[in-house]
Amino acid sequence: MARLGIVFIDGLPGSGKSMAAAAIGDRLPSRVFLESERDHPLLVGSPDARGAAFADIHEIHSAETFAAAALGKLETFLARAEGGTPYVFESHPLQSTVRVLLQLDAPDAMLLKFWSNLQSGFGSAQPQLVYLQESDPRTAFTNIIRSRGPAWESYVVDAFNRYPWMKARGLSGVGGVLEMIAQYSALAERLVDSWRFPLLRLAARPESYQERTDAIIEWLTRRC
Repeated sequence: MARLGIVFIDGLPGSGKSMAAAAIGDRLPSRVFLESERDHPLLVGSPDARGAAFADIHEIHSAETFAAAALGKLETFLARAEGGTPYVFESHPLQSTVRVLLQLDAPDAMLLKFWSNLQSGFGSAQPQLVYLQESDPRTAFTNIIRSRGPAWESYVVDAFNRYPWMKARGLSGVGGVLEMIAQYSALAERLVDSWRFPLLRLAARPESYQERTDAIIEWLTRRC
């Protein structure tokens, strides 16, 4: 991997990020950090028992303090990280930072400034981003809810209902969840378009997940 060797795997919830990150770990020498890992060096806050919803992060952080903490985590990691074995981060740099800022109802100007500062913080590290792109986020997330059943739907709705973004707009329930997912998807697309470093876009729901994995491995290997 180039220089320090940082690979980000990101996309909307349910896009197959964990699957892709695990596949990299299986096929390339690397240190993989999944979103829910407790020792994740870039994670601000603690994921809940079922994943990384951070439904109550607003009780700990404002958007301003969360942004500062996320940038601080990055600075600390870069200062301590060693070359050699690449680091693979699932659900970064978008889902566990930008999505949480959106959930905290950060204004657009703050989100854009955070994204710019985040990229500037990498310096010469040249992180590589694999972005799993969803063409129809509302339909995709609706299908995820249906496939995972009533218990998971209740979990997601309860978490989202506590988000300041939802409360500020008087939204709730599955309809509110889908609205926020759509807004986050649009924001993520804007930010990925302005990514300054190597970028690979792939379909979140490919015809062949094996072929998608092969494409990721080939792309990363070529960048060694």
